[in-house]
Amino acid sequence: MVWQYALDHDFAVVTTNARDFIELLDAPVHPGLIVLRESGLSRQDQWERLIPVVEHAKKSADQDFLLNKLIEITGVGQFTIREISEPTE
Repeated sequence: MVWQYALDHDFAVVTTNARDFIELLDAPVHPGLIVLRESGLSRQDQWERLIPVVEHAKKSADQDFLLNKLIEITGVGQFTIREISEPTE
Protein backbone atom coordinates (compact mmCIF):
# COMPACT_ATOMS: atom_id res chain seq x y z
CA MET A 1 0.00 0.00 0.00
CA VAL A 2 2.79 2.48 0.88
CA TRP A 3 4.72 1.59 -2.28
CA GLN A 4 1.66 1.98 -4.51
CA TYR A 5 0.87 5.36 -2.91
CA ALA A 6 4.47 6.47 -3.54
CA LEU A 7 4.26 5.35 -7.17
CA ASP A 8 0.91 7.08 -7.68
CA HIS A 9 2.15 10.36 -6.19
CA ASP A 10 5.78 10.30 -7.36
CA PHE A 11 7.20 10.06 -3.82
CA ALA A 12 10.44 8.32 -2.90
CA VAL A 13 10.23 5.93 0.05
CA VAL A 14 12.61 5.88 3.02
CA THR A 15 12.46 2.65 5.02
CA THR A 16 14.27 0.25 7.30
CA ASN A 17 12.27 -2.60 5.76
CA ALA A 18 14.76 -3.43 3.03
CA ARG A 19 13.61 -6.92 2.14
CA ASP A 20 9.96 -6.13 1.44
CA PHE A 21 10.53 -2.87 -0.41
CA ILE A 22 13.45 -4.05 -2.54
CA GLU A 23 11.23 -6.88 -3.77
CA LEU A 24 8.75 -4.22 -4.97
CA LEU A 25 11.28 -2.55 -7.28
CA ASP A 26 9.84 -4.33 -10.29
CA ALA A 27 8.01 -1.25 -11.61
CA PRO A 28 9.34 0.00 -14.97
CA VAL A 29 9.73 3.47 -13.44
CA HIS A 30 9.77 4.30 -9.75
CA PRO A 31 10.47 7.50 -7.78
CA GLY A 32 13.28 5.97 -5.72
CA LEU A 33 13.89 3.94 -2.60
CA ILE A 34 16.19 4.83 0.30
CA VAL A 35 16.93 1.98 2.69
CA LEU A 36 18.48 2.36 6.13
CA ARG A 37 20.40 -0.89 6.61
CA GLU A 38 20.87 -0.50 10.37
CA SER A 39 18.14 -1.51 12.80
CA GLY A 40 17.16 0.09 16.08
CA LEU A 41 17.99 3.65 15.04
CA SER A 42 16.36 6.55 16.84
CA ARG A 43 14.78 9.31 14.75
CA GLN A 44 17.87 11.42 15.38
CA ASP A 45 20.12 8.57 14.20
CA GLN A 46 18.00 8.18 11.07
CA TRP A 47 18.24 11.90 10.26
CA GLU A 48 22.03 11.82 10.79
CA ARG A 49 22.21 9.11 8.13
CA LEU A 50 19.73 10.74 5.73
CA ILE A 51 21.22 14.24 5.72
CA PRO A 52 24.36 13.27 3.70
CA VAL A 53 22.12 11.54 1.13
CA VAL A 54 19.89 14.62 0.82
CA GLU A 55 22.96 16.87 0.46
CA HIS A 56 24.36 14.57 -2.22
CA ALA A 57 21.07 14.68 -4.13
CA LYS A 58 20.91 18.48 -3.87
CA LYS A 59 24.46 18.80 -5.26
CA SER A 60 23.49 16.77 -8.32
CA ALA A 61 21.06 19.51 -9.46
CA ASP A 62 19.07 16.74 -11.17
CA GLN A 63 15.41 16.92 -10.21
CA ASP A 64 15.08 13.25 -11.23
CA PHE A 65 18.09 12.19 -9.15
CA LEU A 66 16.21 9.41 -7.34
CA LEU A 67 14.34 8.14 -10.39
CA ASN A 68 14.85 4.35 -10.58
CA LYS A 69 17.51 4.49 -7.86
CA LEU A 70 18.05 2.41 -4.76
CA ILE A 71 20.15 4.12 -2.10
CA GLU A 72 21.36 1.90 0.71
CA ILE A 73 22.61 3.67 3.84
CA THR A 74 24.93 1.65 6.07
CA GLY A 75 26.16 4.39 8.42
CA VAL A 76 26.64 8.13 8.81
CA GLY A 77 27.94 9.32 5.44
CA GLN A 78 28.10 5.74 4.15
CA PHE A 79 25.74 5.00 1.30
CA THR A 80 25.67 3.37 -2.10
CA ILE A 81 23.51 4.36 -5.04
CA ARG A 82 22.37 1.76 -7.54
CA GLU A 83 20.37 2.25 -10.70
CA ILE A 84 17.50 -0.20 -10.81
CA SER A 85 16.81 -0.88 -14.45
CA GLU A 86 13.52 -1.85 -16.01
CA PRO A 87 12.64 -5.46 -15.25
CA THR A 88 13.16 -7.97 -18.02
CA GLU A 89 10.16 -9.92 -19.27
